[in-house]
Amino acid sequence: MSDQIKFIVDNLNKEPFRKNYNLITFDSLEPMQLLQVLNDVLAEIDPKQVVDIREEMPEQTAKRMLSLLGILKYKPPGNATDMSTFRQGLVIGSKPVIYPVLHWLLQRTNELKKRAYLARFLIKLEVPSEFLQDETVADTNKQYEELMEAFKTLHKECEQLKTSGFSTAEIRRDISAMEEEKDQLIKRVERLKKRVETVQNHQRMLKIARQLRVEKEREEFLAQQKQEQKNQVSS
Repeated sequence: MSDQIKFIVDNLNKEPFRKNYNLITFDSLEPMQLLQVLNDVLAEIDPKQVVDIREEMPEQTAKRMLSLLGILKYKPPGNATDMSTFRQGLVIGSKPVIYPVLHWLLQRTNELKKRAYLARFLIKLEVPSEFLQDETVADTNKQYEELMEAFKTLHKECEQLKTSGFSTAEIRRDISAMEEEKDQLIKRVERLKKRVETVQNHQRMLKIARQLRVEKEREEFLAQQKQEQKNQVSS
């Protein structure tokens, strides 16, 4: 238990919570204060949970927390698998119930943030069958299901891109290197131009060089055409 409390306190004192607890002050929290700490951690995972629990009925708090913990797939340890006992522990702010929850949440906060985000789009709204007899409701429900499938596909592609090895930092470094190389080439061309300009009749020589390049390109084109004709004849 002491290791569990130490882990909880260490993480609550870090960003984004910055609680400034020690083992004694944390373990001395009143049940209502402990519930608020739990709620603050849940609110970090799902911003919709931002609530001052003093303004909420205890049963409503327990129901809300149980709903999110279910979405996050939390399983109470040991004999706390009796959900009525677990629920009652949430209502009264019981340490044996809340400490394990805090420990579990703080071990995987980033993973749970993603899970809570996806749940907003992937937990299907069940429409009663009698409502689906209405054509408009049925069409809307079909569109809803299609959009859900589209979201799954897009999210999967997004995750694949994130893990494909490309990163913004790497792309920026590549662009920076190419821009530096481009600047060096421009400077080299400028130096060569200055050297050429000092040569007598450089304009006439440049014109001859351009003509030579054009003739070489024409020669390569004719050779390629000749080879293609040979290939056609041989086939």
